[in-house]
Amino acid sequence: MLSIEFLLSLLLTAGTAELSGRVVDSDDQPVAGAIVVVSTAKPRVGPATTCPSCYRDCTKRTTTDENGAFSITDLSDQLLFSLAAGGSGYQGQVSEHFDPQQNPEIKFELEPLQQAEKIEVLRGRVVDLDGTPIAGAQVRPHTIFRNNGTGSGSDRSVTPLTLTDEDGVFEMSVGDHIEWMDLRINASAYAPAQTRWARSEDQKLEISLGSGAGLRGKLVFRGQPVVGVEVGLVQKNRMMGSIVTPQELFTDQEGTFSFDQLPPELEYTVYTHTGQAASAVLPLSLIKAPRHGERADLGEIPAVQPRRLEVTVTTSDGTPIPKDSYVYIGRQYGWRGSQLPLEQKSTSKVSILDAAPELYQVALRTKGYEVLETQPKLNVDLNQSYTVDASRESSVVFILRPTGN
Repeated sequence: MLSIEFLLSLLLTAGTAELSGRVVDSDDQPVAGAIVVVSTAKPRVGPATTCPSCYRDCTKRTTTDENGAFSITDLSDQLLFSLAAGGSGYQGQVSEHFDPQQNPEIKFELEPLQQAEKIEVLRGRVVDLDGTPIAGAQVRPHTIFRNNGTGSGSDRSVTPLTLTDEDGVFEMSVGDHIEWMDLRINASAYAPAQTRWARSEDQKLEISLGSGAGLRGKLVFRGQPVVGVEVGLVQKNRMMGSIVTPQELFTDQEGTFSFDQLPPELEYTVYTHTGQAASAVLPLSLIKAPRHGERADLGEIPAVQPRRLEVTVTTSDGTPIPKDSYVYIGRQYGWRGSQLPLEQKSTSKVSILDAAPELYQVALRTKGYEVLETQPKLNVDLNQSYTVDASRESSVVFILRPTGN
């Protein structure tokens, strides 16, 4: 597996490629002056050892000509790219990943911002810490609260995505029934940020982004690097209103992982994911990120021997477990757990082979059944998640009974 340093040097010396296409409106008419940016990238071959927006090419952007045409050149031919496009008076759009070697026909069809009674256009600006405009930043509503007391992640009256122009300015439609919104802002080479707009506040909506913080470490087990293991990172505080930016990447051939462009001075949990049959694992570890522009070097981090966690599910009446049933195994401060499908038999066993020696939450999704008892007896919370101690090899049994529904 390539190290981060070698990968970066490869990107600087690899043959160059190009992506080109057109930006049109909903009537298939060209949109001149639209901004097109490289949003994210991923390796053509092999797992990612750096974050999707941390590649050099993710800082590249262009604008369309009078025919709506664009071209982004000098791209690495070792990567696949996702693009984003937007323009004044239009909603933004993000593409799938394109392979430059395939010469794809790229076409963005931008929808106009809503213009209707009871809908206004909200304007704001995104700048860096020195006040310089950031072009091509992506602005999305994350949480929306209405004047009827309801909230959600979207609303028909609110623009789902918009991009900043060369002056860092963005526009989005907002219905007059929206009381407040948490906006999430992402821009390549910057840490994502979140800010709240409230109708009741007469505020200038200017959002500042910094370069973010970095965390770097090296996983070792019995004196050897742990290679090719997926490491996860997420904020510990995930309450409403807090920014949550989970990341996942793989250790390189030296066992090194490096998370960059993180919202600074927050507490994060770092851990290895389950379900990858890792030869060594990292339990949930709490780490505080440094300030903007700084990287914390965690040095060598000792990994531990993985444990097996087995779950047996059986029905009390001997009937087959329903179709699409599964067991979910996760951790309180982790982000992504393992979802394990159950066979349609009266008894089904699933397991993970790379549990860390810590507490896990196990939940069942079995339509028409509920848990009658567990063996051994387990503590259960209000969300019907059962706590299992994986500090040693663990095997638990769930006995189900039909609910009659």
